[in-house]
Formats: sequence, C-alpha cells, structure tokens
Amino acid sequence: MSTPPHPGGNSGYPGMPWSPDPSRPLPSPGGAHDPLDLPPAPALPGEPVPPPESYERSTRQRVLYLPVMAGGDLLGYVWAAESNTKACGFIRNLAFFERSLDASSLWNRRLDQSYGEGLPAQDAVRRWRGAPEDPEGGAIPADAQEQWAQSLSELGASLNPDAPRSPGPLVQDGLYPDGTPADRSKGWGPLVSAPMPAYPEETAGPVVHLPVVLGGNLVGYVWAAVSGDAAGYLRRVPAGRAGEIATGLWKARLSDAYEAGVNAVQAIRAFRGLPEDHLSGTVPADAAEQQAPGLADLRRLAEQ
Repeated sequence: MSTPPHPGGNSGYPGMPWSPDPSRPLPSPGGAHDPLDLPPAPALPGEPVPPPESYERSTRQRVLYLPVMAGGDLLGYVWAAESNTKACGFIRNLAFFERSLDASSLWNRRLDQSYGEGLPAQDAVRRWRGAPEDPEGGAIPADAQEQWAQSLSELGASLNPDAPRSPGPLVQDGLYPDGTPADRSKGWGPLVSAPMPAYPEETAGPVVHLPVVLGGNLVGYVWAAVSGDAAGYLRRVPAGRAGEIATGLWKARLSDAYEAGVNAVQAIRAFRGLPEDHLSGTVPADAAEQQAPGLADLRRLAEQ
C-alpha cells in the first residue's frame, strides 16, 4: 500500500508518528506473529458488562505530574489534567520496562480507589506524596515538587523520547479534537460530515482477526486481509448495542493507521494490550490471532 499524502501523520495530528500505544512499538513485518491456522476462538458467554468507572487515562489539557521513584530510579510519573477533574493516570519509564509495568498496575489500582472515593484527579495524585515506598510500585518522594507539562504527549516525549507517540482516544476531556463537545447539549460543531480515510472493507481472500473485549465480554473483532490492504471492525451481533457503540473508536484507530501508511495486518496486531476504553473495550494483550478462510466466515462467526 502506498503511503497517503500525510507522511507520518494521524488525523488532526500532523507530523506525529503513528502508534496506538507509546509503550508498544509496531511489530516488524515478517516477525514472530505470522497468522496461525487455528480454529476461531469461541464467543465469550453472557451479556456485555461495562468495566467499573474510573478516571479518564488521556487528556489534551496541560498536566500536573509527580515522579514515582524506586531505589533512586524513576519508574514513571503520575499525572492529572489541569481542569478536567476526572482525568489522571500513570505514565511508564520504558527504560525500566518490567519494573515500570508492575508499578503501572499498582498506581492504576490506587487511582481506581481514589475515583471510587470521589476525589478530583489532582487530589488523587497528590494524596500519595510521601507514602511509604511499595516494593514493586515505588513511591512519590515527600519532597517531590509538582511540575507541569503542556500536554500528556510532551510529558511522554520527555520520559521516553524514542517511543512512538499516540493521539489517544478521539474524545478527550469531553471534546472532539476540533473542540466540539461530545455531549451535544453543551454545543455543536460544524455540521459537516466527511468520511475518514480508511482501508478497503471488503476482501475476497482469507483474513486474520483479533477479539475486542469489553468488561470481559466479546463485543466484536478487528480484522485484516492476509494479503492486500483491507481491514475493519466487525461487531458481534449478540453483543447488541455495546458492539455497535464500540465501532467508532476502532474505525478511528484504523483510519489513523491507514493515514500513516501502516500495513493492515501490522495495524491490528499493534492494537493488542491498549488500555480498555469504557465504551469500546480492548484487544487483550494475550489475544490469540485467528484466521478465517474469508470475510463471510468471520461474519458468520460474529452472528453467533
């Protein structure tokens, strides 16, 4: 596939190299993840159940941040949005890959706890300054100074300068990239609809696919043609409305990959392990790649 006329770009983010997650560089073509000729994974039982609510893990606002240290090593930063009281998270230092992964688990649990207690995002971050050091997750030193970054992307670039950047979800802080409120009761943007650039959504050959899971339930599949450019998202019919709602984010991510000139199969593989979106779910990090003889076969599977 030839690279479209926006080299290295994402929709609305010119000049930013594409990757759906800064901590997951794209796999090399021809690597160890070639499609496996395995039977399709069975659908997970039960009605989709949304995961528990928590803080948003992305923002386009300025961010306050504090260091998380362990034995003198910087494992990452906890951050909070400037005015969005429901946006905060932990950003890993990839130089300490395994240790920062353990730290991420701890800090996300702590933030989830603070959300359940109703704390604003900045208070949720500040409350842990000076707490005893956790053997796996480290600590925020008692004398740590609050600092500010112009954006979460800027903070990530300062911490992991060699990692690809990601624009994050389409809606952040309740707004689309152009400032249009996601809640239409708060205003309307330009009433102009333009199709997103995208991979072809039909193919005659075999396809590889990965499950999209929301709250532990299978709601759809992301798929790509084994040969050629085709790729897309296919909702699982029994998931009902949950599968339909998930469509928007996965199509937006595929559009970003297409604009960046990423091979379709490599694009869906890079979706593994993204943080679970409360509306669109995730492709689990350990999801097994499956292959179907054709798109019609995958559509039949999605009806089960």
